[in-house]
Amino acid sequence: MDTDKMALCGLKSMAMPLTQIIKYSTEDLAPHQRLEWLHEVIGREYANVEITAPRTGVFNEMTLYAWQTLRLSVIHSAEITLQRLPREPDSSSQDAYFAVVNLSGDYRLQQNGREVFLKPGDMVLYDATLPHHIHCPQPFSKVLMSVPRPLLRERIAGVEHCTALTIPGQVGIGSVAVDFIRSCAKQAEHLSAEEFCRLSEHALDLLALALTAVRPAQFNLSRSRSVALDRIKAFITNHLSDPSLNPAKVSAGTGLSPRYINLLFKGEDTSLMRYIWQHRLEHCRKELLASVHNGHRIGDIAFRWGFNDLSHFSRIFRQQFGCSPTDYRETHRHCEQGTGFTEK
Repeated sequence: MDTDKMALCGLKSMAMPLTQIIKYSTEDLAPHQRLEWLHEVIGREYANVEITAPRTGVFNEMTLYAWQTLRLSVIHSAEITLQRLPREPDSSSQDAYFAVVNLSGDYRLQQNGREVFLKPGDMVLYDATLPHHIHCPQPFSKVLMSVPRPLLRERIAGVEHCTALTIPGQVGIGSVAVDFIRSCAKQAEHLSAEEFCRLSEHALDLLALALTAVRPAQFNLSRSRSVALDRIKAFITNHLSDPSLNPAKVSAGTGLSPRYINLLFKGEDTSLMRYIWQHRLEHCRKELLASVHNGHRIGDIAFRWGFNDLSHFSRIFRQQFGCSPTDYRETHRHCEQGTGFTEK
């Protein structure tokens, strides 16, 4: 986005001594421009939704932090109603789950036939790609943690059944997760970019534990299925760099039938080969950012992790991360180097 367009849209970049942040605010615009601008920003950064204009006028401030493969946002807003209709996500980067920590005000979410009312301190998960309805009848504040779909699916079986369930933030693992995520948002500007990025894995682990605590019991894997799935994933991890890894090899290496293997991965809303490709892509993504691999060609990294067709690797990398491997390396390496992040 060029400088003139940034000014027109009300986008402000604030370079902090330790971590760079990006802020959006309706205060930079005339009142009659704010609703259209807010619709465009939310649609680009989060999900394409319909917005019901509040009676008191449009006010919204968003602070966005890149957080490794996640993103953390702090949002202050006037009353608002958001409605997502059935449609495909506008980009692969929006194929995500959103974990919301309510800081103040009332927050109502409807999705998958369930409705939750969050009190300040409570948390909820929803699928940004599926229809949902959010209603906040008064000014409110929240922290929003954006998590790419594959990251949660690989941690939690049946995560698709964990949406629109209240995670109480007053006791238990929910309290630990909420306090940690809220603290990360509060301290983001006082941490180096490297310190801040390293906290993202801990936040993701705590979110997974909190979701597991509220996941409906009937969607828990049985012990035998869980053991079988762990065996398959361990075999894949040990042979991920093998370009000939396929369902037949996984079946022979684990002693499980291809049909049963497919059934297990279907229970996680994915497939065996999709799981393999996603993990290969994740290893490549990490090596593209690691300083120890600065001199390594992108093709060498791809071939090291089992890809044998560079054009295919580039195509699915773009589908997964929203840009080419070359662009990703150039624009995201700063997070590993502790230099903050810059709007592309």
